Amino acid sequence: MHSILQIVSSLVRKKKKEAVGMQLHPSGAPDVARISIVSLLSGAEDRSVADQVGGRNHWEVFFANGCDDARQLSDRIKPQIILFDRDVAGAGWRQEVSAVATAAGGACVLLLSTVADDNLWNEVVLNGGYDVLRKPLSEPDLLRAVRLAWSYWNGIRQIPASAKK
Repeated sequence: MHSILQIVSSLVRKKKKEAVGMQLHPSGAPDVARISIVSLLSGAEDRSVADQVGGRNHWEVFFANGCDDARQLSDRIKPQIILFDRDVAGAGWRQEVSAVATAAGGACVLLLSTVADDNLWNEVVLNGGYDVLRKPLSEPDLLRAVRLAWSYWNGIRQIPASAKK
């Protein structure tokens, strides 16, 4: 009898997590966020960090090969997070961040830059982005930023449409 209750409880917990965009970790542990990330990164080191951190955290990481590719991927996948390297777009990064954020339908765009200050953060937010990460990318910074961005994205998604007006 005890094992039947465990099975039913496990199924209910799994269904509940699926209903709010969560999945169970392969070990069976709850509360692992299902996160899709589109990465537009110029450096092999940054790509490697994103790939390794994504793999360890069971995130879906898709690498784009340019701004057009990032927009197309974002339009198709609708990721929650976009890692956008400022160096890829050059001087037109503001327009590209805005275009990628729009194509992704509400994804949090994290701009990677060698410079990270309040002025740049303000520009990123004004152009539809979410935050700035310093390059080269580090695992602790990426983990923190993605978790915060996902929490923000998930919170906004759950606000009723009537309250957003």
